[in-house]
Amino acid sequence: MNEQLTEGERSVLTQLTEISKRIEASKLAEHLGQKEERIVSILNSLAQRELVELEIIEIVSYSLTDEGRTYAEKGLPEVRLFKAVKELGGQATMDEAVSRAGISQKEKGIAISWSRKNGWLKITKSDGKTLFQTNTDEANSDVEAILTKLSSKEEIPKSLAKGIKTAEDRKLILSSITKKFETEIIKDKEEEISDLLEDTIDGIADLSAEILKTGKWKGKDFKPFNVEIQPPHINYGRKHPYAEFNDWLREILIGLGFTEWFGPYVETEFWNNDVLFVPQDHVAREEQDQFRVHKPYDHGSIIDEKHYKQVKKVHEDGGDTGSIGWEAPFSKEVTTRLCLRSHTTPVSLRYLSEHRESPQKMFIIERNFRSETLSARHAQEFNQCEGIIMDKGLTLRDLMGYIREICTRVGIKKLKFKPGQFPFTEPSIEGFAKHDKLGWIEVAPGGIFRPEVTYPLGIKDSVLAWGIGSGRLYMAAMGIDDIRELYSRDLSWIRRKYFIP
Repeated sequence: MNEQLTEGERSVLTQLTEISKRIEASKLAEHLGQKEERIVSILNSLAQRELVELEIIEIVSYSLTDEGRTYAEKGLPEVRLFKAVKELGGQATMDEAVSRAGISQKEKGIAISWSRKNGWLKITKSDGKTLFQTNTDEANSDVEAILTKLSSKEEIPKSLAKGIKTAEDRKLILSSITKKFETEIIKDKEEEISDLLEDTIDGIADLSAEILKTGKWKGKDFKPFNVEIQPPHINYGRKHPYAEFNDWLREILIGLGFTEWFGPYVETEFWNNDVLFVPQDHVAREEQDQFRVHKPYDHGSIIDEKHYKQVKKVHEDGGDTGSIGWEAPFSKEVTTRLCLRSHTTPVSLRYLSEHRESPQKMFIIERNFRSETLSARHAQEFNQCEGIIMDKGLTLRDLMGYIREICTRVGIKKLKFKPGQFPFTEPSIEGFAKHDKLGWIEVAPGGIFRPEVTYPLGIKDSVLAWGIGSGRLYMAAMGIDDIRELYSRDLSWIRRKYFIP
């Protein structure tokens, strides 16, 4: 016996039979006086029964951002700069060209960068001045053409397709996707559909809350139900597999006797760098490597003045550590600058400042932020499993033993160490795990905190420290070769990947 149609399916198939052509779901909903969402749901059911075709068409549209709207009115900074140089005879100093172009300080860097990238201007130095010289007769920009089209609400031609990605990357336009549903009856199913529509057995087919509540079902017949139909598979909610891995890593460390600790994402450079004996002119402290915070505040405060003075002395002349420090003035302006935490080691030092007596075992698994170029092995945001152990007589062998134990428990089969070099540990090591596709990848740098780090806190015992990259550890354990997959929102990937300890 054929499966019975619900009232909704019957009305949709009847309408499609009468129309006898392809139609949008929205127009079908208008004909039936129903909401489009309900009609699409019915069409999905009919498509699964292979009675109708349902095609989903994605339509991409674009809109201007505030910055894009400004440039649509005034022109792109690089175009205005090129025109200014051309009007000045094809060669001009930077100050002359910027002044004539009416470019703001913020726009100046953008204009110079894109003019050079597009090959419009040649930039040289002479007598301490920056000179611009035109390299072409015209500055034709697909991006500016796109902004103009959107501003006048015109359609973007296919010839400008390459410029769309650039405009999006520069955050001058935003894209949005709308879905259009089109449907029609499958031609060779017309006879089967006709039979289903003629099957008009009286009775209740769809039990609803209203029918049950009002008692309308009493004394009525029910249409036959096929109890042998297999229900559709339902995917239940579950944790992201990478979150599962971090939870398991957390359980391992708690099982090894460690205390979990936490710290702020926004740090002063005092905690992020200076207490770790990182010199104030170190290249990693530039904005190209760590993110600076400018709003609502760009500087923090020093809470423990005594600790600050001891750290300052260590940097300038080594203090009582036996070293000579960095032999450079220590800047309070630099040390109070705010930045996003670039590693979890500041949390370790915050913990030690509150727990200065041995023995101590602490860990943190949390996010950090660095101005990295996104690639298969690097991301701007990453999780780090930081740990420290403080006690008397600890050695590098103890550190390698703990790292090996943790890595082995999460499924790392091959691990090796080599000497490393970090400003805040000596001796230092780098732990590498064998990845099936990527080869040896660094997962666990560590070492023993230098006296320059611990002495300002009055700590003379050895402190072992490591910073395991939990993302890379997960990649090695699960055979994942692209770190971007760890943050995937692809449901099929999330349902397929499990972490099995």
